[in-house]
Amino acid sequence: MAHGLTQQQVADRWNELWPAADNNRPVTYKHISYWEAWPSTTGRAPSADALNKLARIYACGASDLLDGEDHTGLDANSSPADASHLGIATAPTPPDDAIPRVNAFIANNDPLNADQSSYHRLVEELIEWACRMRRRDVLQWLSWASASAAAAPIFEHLDVGERERTTLAIASPRRVDNAVVEHIEAVLWRCMRQDDALGPQAVLDTTLAQRNLVRTLLPDAAGPLRDRLLSLYANLSRFAGWLSFDLNNYEAASIYYESARQAAHEAHDTELGAFVLCNMSHLATWRGQPRIGIDHAVAAQGWAGQTEDARLQAYTADVTARAYTADGNARAAFTALDLARRSLDRVTSDPRPTSHAYFYDVGLFTSIKSDCHRRFGQLRESTQLAEAAVRQIDPSYARNLAFAIIDLGECQLSGGRPDIDAASSTIREAARLASQNRSVRLVDRLRSCWRRLEPWQHEPTALALRDELASYRLLG
Repeated sequence: MAHGLTQQQVADRWNELWPAADNNRPVTYKHISYWEAWPSTTGRAPSADALNKLARIYACGASDLLDGEDHTGLDANSSPADASHLGIATAPTPPDDAIPRVNAFIANNDPLNADQSSYHRLVEELIEWACRMRRRDVLQWLSWASASAAAAPIFEHLDVGERERTTLAIASPRRVDNAVVEHIEAVLWRCMRQDDALGPQAVLDTTLAQRNLVRTLLPDAAGPLRDRLLSLYANLSRFAGWLSFDLNNYEAASIYYESARQAAHEAHDTELGAFVLCNMSHLATWRGQPRIGIDHAVAAQGWAGQTEDARLQAYTADVTARAYTADGNARAAFTALDLARRSLDRVTSDPRPTSHAYFYDVGLFTSIKSDCHRRFGQLRESTQLAEAAVRQIDPSYARNLAFAIIDLGECQLSGGRPDIDAASSTIREAARLASQNRSVRLVDRLRSCWRRLEPWQHEPTALALRDELASYRLLG
């Protein structure tokens, strides 16, 4: 164990901070073991990049991880180990005097729109305080300051008292209460709705920062408050997985989803556990692993059946239908769709004001059913359903609407007599939405449709589509 962490804990933290890219393996405890054993013959030398990353995990300097001999005492110009004569404290300096000053700055200024003079005043306050602290203490407090900066969105719409209360909770996690958790939950909700409209790039950094913030609050929480924080951490992890999935970073999505699943179950959050399994099913099916998708979807249905959330139950049936469709099992797919429809019919009388599957409605159901019919070669039914879905989907869900429009365009391109004019015009509408919501999956679908249209690229409507795609920089 080094710096209070086991090798497995270090590996887990590494993979959370730097998820392995496609075709790369995640770091395991064996990597950590080899690096810790170096420079013995059983160890392996870490790279400079690895040392820097380990230093971040351990909250120390990279030089602190090297056990070479220290000969600085032989240098007549070197400073003695005891630096107290320089006025630098030899024990951690409590930050009590700094907290009220930082609090006052945050309470009296909008952190996101502070003027330059206010900014420089805050910097001067922090530098003056930091000069009285040891380097390691500064590193620790900088990590807490980073958490406070990550929490900047929480301060929006709060009055002075609420800002101070939230700031103190971040600086001292024992002060966290339900009101603070509600503020962070509100940030997550705004991020999810922003993703619905603008895509994953707009909210990924904020989501990861909020996730790290909640993780710093968890160790000091207990009882029902801990369960609530754990559920929030699970949902932030799940959402980070969804954003990674929508950016085509499937390995990172898998890591975040698994973290979310474990945290949701630890918190005994049945609804969230079922929803995470839906996301895992969607990912597996999208990656061409429909039977794994079926496994996750069936498990999600089992958990959702233990809840009163009819919308969630409908969504679990929906992802089950998608997985069965990808596996070529039409009977099972349409049986699942029938169940989804029956569950949706109960939503109007469902007293629950919210659901993790808040986005799932008749429009999205109709869109998915259209896609299932198209994949089974039932073009007429698919076209009719796609046209209905485009009318039904709420425009604030730009990505969902764009996918439905693309499905309609695919229908118009299918069959013995493709309607090039209609398909080109339809896909142009999806391109306009993709210029707003930069989902990588959505852009990939658009490019796939354009490749199908290339044999007719000199037709006027196809040329207009190409020009529009180029103007939005969607051609690649």
